[in-house]
Amino acid sequence: MTEFDKVIPPGGEGKVKASFDTTHYKGPTAKSIQVTTNDVAKNPVVLQLKAEIITAIDVQPGDTIPVEGRAGALKPREVTVSSTQGRPFDILAVKADPSLAVTVRSAAGRDGGRAKAKGGPVASGSSRYVVTIAPKETAPVGRTVAAVTLTTNHPEAESVPVQVILTVSGDVQVSPETLVLDPRATDNHVKVSKAHGEVLKILGVESSDTDFVPTVRTVVKGREYDIVVKYVGKPNRGVLRSSVTVKTNDRHQRSIVIPVVGAV
Repeated sequence: MTEFDKVIPPGGEGKVKASFDTTHYKGPTAKSIQVTTNDVAKNPVVLQLKAEIITAIDVQPGDTIPVEGRAGALKPREVTVSSTQGRPFDILAVKADPSLAVTVRSAAGRDGGRAKAKGGPVASGSSRYVVTIAPKETAPVGRTVAAVTLTTNHPEAESVPVQVILTVSGDVQVSPETLVLDPRATDNHVKVSKAHGEVLKILGVESSDTDFVPTVRTVVKGREYDIVVKYVGKPNRGVLRSSVTVKTNDRHQRSIVIPVVGAV
């Protein structure tokens, strides 16, 4: 955010005031401000704002954690939450998205970290905690962003956010993942397959647009299916966006949404 004097008289001076939100920054940080004036000899003028941002509570290896793997086999990740000045603090509460299970323990037993008593803090008496973030088996297939928020009694960091980026792959494969309509054909095809594990059953298919009628053709029973999407509407309808939903018996991919885009 910037404030500045818009008019500077000859021989006078003007001021530029700038500020930026440091919530999601730490360490050496630089921001630039470009000042444009009617002085062609000095136009534009670039100002730099530099800062060394020290957070009251530091999260290592970082406050954005990537987790990748197959559905039902995602490994937990750990982050260390510590007071940068070595000041003991308590973790009063933990809030996490439903796809995550979170536990907290002291990083060193002799550094405090008493277990939560009924109605008390989650962990207390330490300046450094280890937070274990475990994706649940119900974590959705695909790429999602989940959040963990620690509430503390530290006066300078009452809330510590951690972002978890989940990239989960499933056993059921869809090709193509987005159905791009062929304007020359009335039938379009999507392959749904599962190479290993329990047999795959298609329990139903439905379209968000009544002009598209999806049907299922078995290629290899229990392993591969052809989803045929037929356009039955009026010609020259134009550009559209819809979707086809495939219901399966796979516990991690019970509902697979396939975007449909193109022109007819």
